[in-house]
Amino acid sequence: MRLPSQLILSLRRNAYGRLALIFLACLLPFSLARLALYLAYFEDFKALGTAQVALAFLVGLRFDLSIVALYTLFPLTLMLLPFRWAQHIGWQRLWGWVIYCALLLLVCMLLADTLYFGEVRRHVGSEITTVTADIAPLARLALTQYAVLLALSAAGAVLGARLWQRLLRPAPAAAQRKSVRLGGLALVLLLLISAGRGGWSGKPLSVSDAFFSNTAAQAYLALNGAFAVTHAMLDGAPPVHDFMPQTEAIARTQNVLAGSKQAFQDPAYPLFQPHAFRGAGAKPNVVVLVLESWGAQHIDALRRHLQLPPLGATPNFDALAKQGRLYTHFYANGQRSIQGAESILASLPTPPGMPFLGEGIEQNRQSFLGELAQSQHYATFFLQSDYRGSFRFNAIAARAGFATYKGAEDMQELHARPKPPSNWGTWDHNTLQEAHQLFAHAQQPFLGYIFTSTTHAPFMVPQERWRKYPEINTLNKYLNSLYYADWAIAELMAAAKKAGYYDNTIFVLTGDHASGLMEHAEIIPNLYHIPLLIVGPGVTPGVDERIGSQLDILPTIAELANWSVAYAGLGRSLLDTERVGQRVALGVRGNIIDLISARGWVSHNLTRLVGSAPGMRAADAAELERSLLAQYQTVRRLMMENHIQP
Repeated sequence: MRLPSQLILSLRRNAYGRLALIFLACLLPFSLARLALYLAYFEDFKALGTAQVALAFLVGLRFDLSIVALYTLFPLTLMLLPFRWAQHIGWQRLWGWVIYCALLLLVCMLLADTLYFGEVRRHVGSEITTVTADIAPLARLALTQYAVLLALSAAGAVLGARLWQRLLRPAPAAAQRKSVRLGGLALVLLLLISAGRGGWSGKPLSVSDAFFSNTAAQAYLALNGAFAVTHAMLDGAPPVHDFMPQTEAIARTQNVLAGSKQAFQDPAYPLFQPHAFRGAGAKPNVVVLVLESWGAQHIDALRRHLQLPPLGATPNFDALAKQGRLYTHFYANGQRSIQGAESILASLPTPPGMPFLGEGIEQNRQSFLGELAQSQHYATFFLQSDYRGSFRFNAIAARAGFATYKGAEDMQELHARPKPPSNWGTWDHNTLQEAHQLFAHAQQPFLGYIFTSTTHAPFMVPQERWRKYPEINTLNKYLNSLYYADWAIAELMAAAKKAGYYDNTIFVLTGDHASGLMEHAEIIPNLYHIPLLIVGPGVTPGVDERIGSQLDILPTIAELANWSVAYAGLGRSLLDTERVGQRVALGVRGNIIDLISARGWVSHNLTRLVGSAPGMRAADAAELERSLLAQYQTVRRLMMENHIQP
């Protein structure tokens, strides 16, 4: 023990030795975080062999070196300045502590990203730029659900500061000749810059370089959260790639949408269909229930088709499914609530690099659900269980054509135990019953859009009666919240029947995105698999196995409700009987786009193909890749040019 301690002491007294120790100390948390990610989400990585895991850790060191070099380049340079005063203990300690603060920031990124990985099964992506809109509820969530982790992290930071102080304590060595120190500084700068850019040859290291194999799990293990977060903030919007002539991209996109009702007429607005729907019958009420984190894998009506044993968490939804049309291969278009909102409200995805609703994209002319309903003389209502300003839904609802908007602050408390302020607004039952009161007294026809929140982490229920499962793990807590939310839906249906508007109302029940508690997240469609159940007049009960996505909800409603409207979007009515086998679902996760079809799926990071379904024919994968890129290019260019519709 004496020899290593003497070696460390001698290194601490040498300017370059101290630099090496500081750099190694900064790298250590990254290896620990990668190991923690591997162990915490072992189900995501268990398909990797030992050699693949080892290679991921080795490649990951390249990303670790890059991000540490980026954050320490400036202070390390100042510590190595070739001047006598730069060796003063005060100067050295000042910049040494700056590095420690940078290290704490990096560790915070690693911790936050590791937790986020559990929700979306990937590292943070471009969505980090939208987090400021919900910083308050996220902070409340951290202080409640992760209070123990925060306390341990604070204790670790204090202990780390004690150790860091020892590292900086020795007086610096006597100044060497300026020429030697200047040469040393130049060499260190070259090494740091090389590490920061990932080498001298080729382009600087980027997130896409983590996908060095055809296995996404290996890429996620190699990448670290701090690198992903930093580059998402620094890189900004990725450039608009022209993967093909725009005429070809448009033609391919229109071919995806081709069915019995598609009629594209204006080349300047290639997604606009002026005579898309020409309904002439009675117009029923429409209620869209967007259910927070309702994934297909936890609903027995869908688990049956997935050949999974029942859980018993959704008895009322399962019973309702027998009365309506249940879509067993239905997918979200993203992994965040705001992405689901864009898809359902405007039938458009959010391509990587484009702003979300609430960030400016709503300035575009789009086929908003509420506006289309108002053109058909509908009363329009938008309710969300979270607070009014969450996701800026108060502004989004107004833009999308909803005349009445209510948030958690407007709901009457119907339970003996109010929902804690840190837990995303109010209970689902409060929201659904508030909606019922509006519907019961509304002039018909009406459109209601309701976004729930109880099934969002941290998973809580208002009373013991809904704790069906022992809360020994996160999954059981989620199932209890699902069990409660399922009851709240049944209460809404019962109230609607009693009030007399149930029989004249189309109910559309779907999820905003899949739950992060899914099984087999390595199978890409599972990341997006959500329920879609449609119940009401004109709906043929049964099970529908065609592929669909949230983009298809708006045109499906327009056809079911007999609307006479123009339409522009990337969706296609689920009632269309033509080319059913050619339907696809587009998904966005960070900077990766997935395309799901009956033939399999492909994943693309706008640089190259980064994954495909096992055993998929190469020709099918190439064709799907071309279709994916065509849709991305078409939609992004039209959104940037405000040419979705006139």
